[in-house]
Amino acid sequence: MKKLICSAVLLNLSLFSPQILASNNLEACDTAQCKEYFKAYKILTKRGHSEAMATLGELYYTGYGTKKDNKQALKWFRRAAKFGIVTAQYKAGVMYLQDTEYKDIDKGINYLEKASKFDFPPASLVLGKAYLSDEFGLKNDKKADHLLSSAYEQDNYQAKTFARKLFASSKKNTFQLTKLYSLIENDLSTSKFKVGDLNSPKGEMEVITVSAPEYQAYFDAEIARLNNLRPDTESGTGSNIAGNSCARLWGCSTEGDSSRIRDTLLSDWGKEAVQFRLE
Repeated sequence: MKKLICSAVLLNLSLFSPQILASNNLEACDTAQCKEYFKAYKILTKRGHSEAMATLGELYYTGYGTKKDNKQALKWFRRAAKFGIVTAQYKAGVMYLQDTEYKDIDKGINYLEKASKFDFPPASLVLGKAYLSDEFGLKNDKKADHLLSSAYEQDNYQAKTFARKLFASSKKNTFQLTKLYSLIENDLSTSKFKVGDLNSPKGEMEVITVSAPEYQAYFDAEIARLNNLRPDTESGTGSNIAGNSCARLWGCSTEGDSSRIRDTLLSDWGKEAVQFRLE
């Protein structure tokens, strides 16, 4: 099956959490077809497919085929996270850190740590920023250095963009980020980019604009695939093994080569984000 992958775009570096351009988002939809997709995912979740649970959370978060409902979105992200869906762990974590009625710092950090342990760069980036900030009472430069360096080394575009802007900012010396700065200096010394590129690295990310028909093609493919699979939450195998393969999941981040698009996310997780300013 040809996997549809949509792209995330540049991180708004003044924000704590990643953003995605609206043109690439899954948008709210109340057509009969969208409602049928929503119903199909409801059926798949009742059968016990954890990947469907993660997608259903996204549909609720966006308002695709149903009324937008963040409470239900969080419920299904949490349920999918229980079975090791790393994107659901990440999204539940971000929702808990946002300044909303669901805000729970301990739960948010816990979910993000789970996703980060399985090399999910967006989670490492958000955690790294949390440890740089005084916002949550967690400031710890050593942990921030480890997490941000991990995301940087995985060639995560948003992490590299953030790190380079931090390196070039007036706040650089207020943080003890020895490993991260060393990675940036090494890139500078090997001419991977120029000093002038620190604030706005270019040419490192392929961008695909995803249209509504392409989302529908993805839904068709995933629904057909899951319909032919035994529900993994019943079998004791598959997605309920922590750290289920990122390459198989909707809304997942894939790194490392030119055929993959970095930081695939469906929704704008920065709209309610905590401020983290570099200047």
